[in-house]
Amino acid sequence: MSIRELAERLKDTVAENRKVVLPIVLVVAILITMGIGISANRKKQQQEEVQTNAQPGQEETAKVQEGLAVPETGLEENAYPEINELIMKYYKAMEENDTDALTEIISPLTEAVLIRFTEWAKHTEACPAVNIYTKPGPREDSYIAYVVADIQIVGYEGTVPGMASFFICKNDAGNYYINMEEEIDKEEADYIEALNFQDDVKDLSNKVSVDFNQLMQSGSEAAQTFLKVEESITKGIQEALLVGQEAEQAEEAVAEEGTEQEETPQTAAGKKAKALDVVNMRSSDSEKADKLGKAEIGDVFDVLEERANGWTKLSNGTQEFYIKSQYLEIISEESAEASQSEETQTPEQQEAPAAVDTSLGSNGYVTAKTTVNVRKSASENGERLGTIYMGERLELVMNQADGWCKVKYQGQTAYVKSEFME
Repeated sequence: MSIRELAERLKDTVAENRKVVLPIVLVVAILITMGIGISANRKKQQQEEVQTNAQPGQEETAKVQEGLAVPETGLEENAYPEINELIMKYYKAMEENDTDALTEIISPLTEAVLIRFTEWAKHTEACPAVNIYTKPGPREDSYIAYVVADIQIVGYEGTVPGMASFFICKNDAGNYYINMEEEIDKEEADYIEALNFQDDVKDLSNKVSVDFNQLMQSGSEAAQTFLKVEESITKGIQEALLVGQEAEQAEEAVAEEGTEQEETPQTAAGKKAKALDVVNMRSSDSEKADKLGKAEIGDVFDVLEERANGWTKLSNGTQEFYIKSQYLEIISEESAEASQSEETQTPEQQEAPAAVDTSLGSNGYVTAKTTVNVRKSASENGERLGTIYMGERLELVMNQADGWCKVKYQGQTAYVKSEFME
């Protein structure tokens, strides 16, 4: 696949949430260069329309009414500690797939933003180098930040150069945040577009673009890995958006029935649910609701309500809470009793050799096929205990059906993704 074809596919991936700048998704430099080109054509067409429609003597008036004055201020590198801290928090959240941290970083934090962030964070191992360049923004105390970063993606030992831009504003409390408004004022949009055309910004973008193009030579390991990551991200975003659309349609259908409540909970008398992943327990059916704790894989709860919006209301005997239904399995009373009895087993009983899947780690060990994170729990959100590299092996405790290997790592029980082991 050629670089042009790769760029076209990437452009389609982020087209829905690409505004004047390219926020949230770490976009490779070639894409932001394409974005500048597209903006240039649009700007040129607008100017030609103004000149065509203007009457004699009105050309100067049209120029005066173009909008906010754009200062010829050069890029400042890592010049503002507060801006640097905000951007570094964002990239740290991406490294750790910490969506909870975004509430203090991004506003407004929509479901679509969360979906795209989560999918990219799944494929980001680390961000070892981040440089932040700024120019004054269109609002008071605002900035446009052009961020050049080296990103280590899952499955590739090296780093991929990229460039993203962020609209940084200050809220009423005096704190900076990444502005993710769906639409901004036309004058502000024109202002930011003008900044993108300034020579130092174009030079910075071109430099990163050259580095990226050299790395993505046809047939290179980086190009092949990046294509796989891009395909996985695209699929993940599409599936998540589809789930959201189905939930919205279900809510609309319930509303049309004219019921007094927004949702009609299904009766759940006697039902039990088992957690399929390490997942947050929320105070209400929203990802923004307060966290009351974490459910571990295999935890069993009483089902109080199964809601049409994709959430389930549960009880553990001492408190009531909500968990997304996709992370639960409805089970029978017998299955619940069996799961609870497993919790009372000794570690030796739980880790019996009979539980080991002989198709992976038949010799009692698993070997890393690539660079892979070692987690404290069987979840991509689990605490990262360390990293192992291709060829390193770990003692296998159990090859779990949920796609994780339970292993021994530095004297403790840990987890690695099965797909990266052999």
